[in-house]
Amino acid sequence: MIKKSYYIILSFFLTRVLFLGGGYTVLLNIGKNSSILCGLLGMLLGYFVLYLLYKKDYINNYICILISIGVLLINILSNTILTNTYLLYKTPSIIVMGIYLIAILWSSLKEFKIILRFSLLAICLSIPILIFVYLGLWPIGEISNLKPFFNTEMIDILKGILVFMVNSIIPNILLLNYKDKLKFKDISIGYVLGCLTTIYLMYLIISIYGIDFAMIVRFPEYLILKKFTILNYISNVENILIMVWIFNLLISGWLAIRVLRDNLDKRVFYIFIIIFLVGIEFFLNRNYVNILFIRNYIYIVWIVLLILSLIIKKKKN
Repeated sequence: MIKKSYYIILSFFLTRVLFLGGGYTVLLNIGKNSSILCGLLGMLLGYFVLYLLYKKDYINNYICILISIGVLLINILSNTILTNTYLLYKTPSIIVMGIYLIAILWSSLKEFKIILRFSLLAICLSIPILIFVYLGLWPIGEISNLKPFFNTEMIDILKGILVFMVNSIIPNILLLNYKDKLKFKDISIGYVLGCLTTIYLMYLIISIYGIDFAMIVRFPEYLILKKFTILNYISNVENILIMVWIFNLLISGWLAIRVLRDNLDKRVFYIFIIIFLVGIEFFLNRNYVNILFIRNYIYIVWIVLLILSLIIKKKKN
């Protein structure tokens, strides 16, 4: 059983992870200046869907496997593209992917409590960083960059609500089978906190850069950190602040790989990892156009899996 405090921490990280490395860009392109509204309404819808999922006693194993694969796919792409674009652009992507996979594979061999302790350490480091950065960036933003308000068509607002809801809910499905005797209010705390910090970061992106620039730039959630300085003197600290992102990727990646290990034969599991690694390297990382192509359709897959999670019931013995 996962204790209440650890569940809140894990849910907080999982709620945020799919927005990193593309989720913000997708939402901003759909919702434009109404993205914050989409986020707030998407959080409310997601809260309701999370409650429905919580009331179910069972989440289908095959759905969990597919969600785990999807989360790993997005995590690895986010990690390697960001690293190759801004951090270590001369490092081969296969090395970046390999290090990430080794880290989460190694952690999946450990006892559950070891990873939970790591998540506690991660949140203790993340909270001060988030507060420090968010408060430091607040004065830079300009309310005028949010205007004109409500200039988005209703159909796009509805799409934005769905995108936010799906991004925030899908990784949490992996955690619901571990809820045991926890109450819904215990499970929902991490979700709400994760959503609120995500929405606030969207506000910072739009208020600082303006929607026109935020829509076209890659990784606006990283570039915004370049605006952060300490006492207007110390700058270029974004590579330290990105540590919170790394925690998100590690924790969500570990849970996804844990689900795969628990539901696949051992040999099948390792064969899958090899094929997965090679496939991403040759078909996606080397062909960024392919990433843009699948990004437009992956939300349809997420929505289908979410609906199946709600309607599929456990077979009676």
